[in-house]
Amino acid sequence: MGRWNGTFRYKNQQEPEKDPNTGFLVGGEDGEWMDGCLCQIDKYAPAKQYVGTDGQTHSYTYNLFVMKPYRCDDLTIGTEVEITLEDGTTDLFTIQGVDNQRRYIEIWG
Repeated sequence: MGRWNGTFRYKNQQEPEKDPNTGFLVGGEDGEWMDGCLCQIDKYAPAKQYVGTDGQTHSYTYNLFVMKPYRCDDLTIGTEVEITLEDGTTDLFTIQGVDNQRRYIEIWG
């Protein structure tokens, strides 16, 4: 692990509910921003690529390392993440993968 060079916050999509009158799904908007914590952010330019188990090629720009005991139940594929780097710049991305290691959680997107 390197050093802490940024913070993050995230928001999950809320589950839609079924309208009892019409039977249609309603809701499912973006949830509220939740604060994360300090993390190590690695940025790749050009984007890093990997081949999934299904043979598809995926590319990602950011790798986040979050030390445990941070709870990662809400950090899932498809979660929107906003990072703030130590120089104050911010960026948004969607999580493409989560790897729950013994000492840290690795997120990429």
